[in-house]
Amino acid sequence: MTTTVRQPVQHSAFAAAFLSFVLPGLGHIYAGVYRRGVVFAVLPVSTACALLIQLARLGPIGFGLWAAQTSILGPLVVVNLFFLAYRIVATVDAYRLASYPTGDNLDGKGWTSGRPRFNPFSIVGLVAVLIVMTAGHGLFGYWDVRFYTALNQIHSPIEVAQASPEPTFELVSPTPLPVQSYLPDTPSATPTPSPTPAPAQIDLTGRINILLVGVDRQGGGFRTDSMIVASVDKATHKAALFSMPRDTMFLPMPPNSALSSLWGPKFGNKLNALWAYSDKYRNLFPGGGADALKQALGYALFGRIDAIPYYVLVDFDGFENVIDTLGGVTINVPAPVIDDGYPGNGDGQHLRVYIPAGIQHMTGAEALVYARSRKGSGYYDDYNRSARQEQILIALQQETDVGAISSHLGDLIDALKDSVHTDIPEGPDVLGALIDQARYLNLANTKTYAFSTAGYGYSNLFTSGTSQQYGFVPDIDRIRAAVAQVTSGKLDPSISQGVMDEQAPIVVENGSGTPVPAGDLVGRLQSLGLNAQPGSDQPVSNELKLVVVNGADVTYPNTFAMLEKMLGVSGPPTTDGSTQVQSAVEPSEATGFVIITGLPAGSASSTAGPTPLP
Repeated sequence: MTTTVRQPVQHSAFAAAFLSFVLPGLGHIYAGVYRRGVVFAVLPVSTACALLIQLARLGPIGFGLWAAQTSILGPLVVVNLFFLAYRIVATVDAYRLASYPTGDNLDGKGWTSGRPRFNPFSIVGLVAVLIVMTAGHGLFGYWDVRFYTALNQIHSPIEVAQASPEPTFELVSPTPLPVQSYLPDTPSATPTPSPTPAPAQIDLTGRINILLVGVDRQGGGFRTDSMIVASVDKATHKAALFSMPRDTMFLPMPPNSALSSLWGPKFGNKLNALWAYSDKYRNLFPGGGADALKQALGYALFGRIDAIPYYVLVDFDGFENVIDTLGGVTINVPAPVIDDGYPGNGDGQHLRVYIPAGIQHMTGAEALVYARSRKGSGYYDDYNRSARQEQILIALQQETDVGAISSHLGDLIDALKDSVHTDIPEGPDVLGALIDQARYLNLANTKTYAFSTAGYGYSNLFTSGTSQQYGFVPDIDRIRAAVAQVTSGKLDPSISQGVMDEQAPIVVENGSGTPVPAGDLVGRLQSLGLNAQPGSDQPVSNELKLVVVNGADVTYPNTFAMLEKMLGVSGPPTTDGSTQVQSAVEPSEATGFVIITGLPAGSASSTAGPTPLP
């Protein structure tokens, strides 16, 4: 009788190690130690199943936002180290067991009294597997810590240095500075610090409002020099941008509120100081100055202090770094920007700025100058600055793509954590809804409203002791009327749907005979939802003219008819320079209109003006 002797079978120890690298326990099953392999596989498989269930429940974007919370990223550092140790143990153990020949000396549970047979080449392979495994967990941990640090800093409350308000400013003269006559019903009453009646609240059902703030920290201060409220209709995905000038004075405070108890019925300083002056009163504003500014602007724009739930703040220096990280931004400058009083390095020095017209690719520093320049030293220039800031936001939204972000992810994280703060809650509930809205937004078609002297108030000279400065006194009723028109989706009755649909490019140049810059007319046009931009500061004509560039009267017939009516001019375009409606052919320019805000033909005084819209 012949007895067959079972020969031991040698498994590849490296293969067992590699399989456990792929999934703990898989190498044990390969080596024939099934029970131990199942035990090792339970934890990673159950963890993967839980994550897949969460992914299916939240979707890809929601899952990413859930995983990107600081409450998840913080503990994930420890979890990552635990799984690294777990995988190392599983890999080494599978390698050891596969080094034994299968047979009587291996009992299927991993216990044996035999001697393993190690191959020098397989040991090198094991070390390589462990190095790759450790490097992978190390890289994951590195990005985990970077994201956690950045998000923790972005969502942390801002601490502003203790700032004491300056004495309340007062009007020097009861007479407002002049405005052009085609801005009808210009207020003439002197603002007084008297209570403002509570307005009817604007219905914000189905809308989300976010305050976008640009902060200037030069000289150790904290001034909110850019304040734009982005208002989005969640059903139609249409957005509007409302800008309030930094030099706004006497902004009404909500009656019977923390703001009015602190500052009285009206804030007697410039609006850009409200955040810093209110920040230390955390007993009134749990979120500090951010809550104060959100409530004040919510009341001014919408008649309610709860209208703006969230803010996003960008430090001007960080703004520069973010744009540089993304490779710059392309801006179509509608007219030269000339500023002889641009602030230097916070040392009181002023620089001269000149930015030519045309399409330009700007660095972060150049875009910052373009956004901050007040385009001259005049007190009307907050309007132009607000328009340029909104233009940069639109350009960034159009140019930024996933490739640009992913290729500079590390630098972008550093730039954002040092320059951006927000109180938007972490996680998918709020952020997910906002990102879903952002997917449908096209800022290029967004209506912008800069509530400056252009029909929404007037500028005047204010004094505080021996200090004098110009400020903007808002007409809250007009501002709220414009906001209500936007939120209700109703068009201005003076403007046809055809004009709105055309969105014809309009540039308004300043005429030498006008008492104020062309920004007033730009504001009137933009308040009606038209695509108007300010031109240069330099006077270009003594008479009111409408210049039709490259046949714009044919391309945009509705807009041409409206401008004729609004400006009080008529007739077909001609090349005759003495006519009020001229035609021009500019090879390097797009089709559009140029309005020169001079005096109407035959007018003898600056008080005359074109016929206002009905």
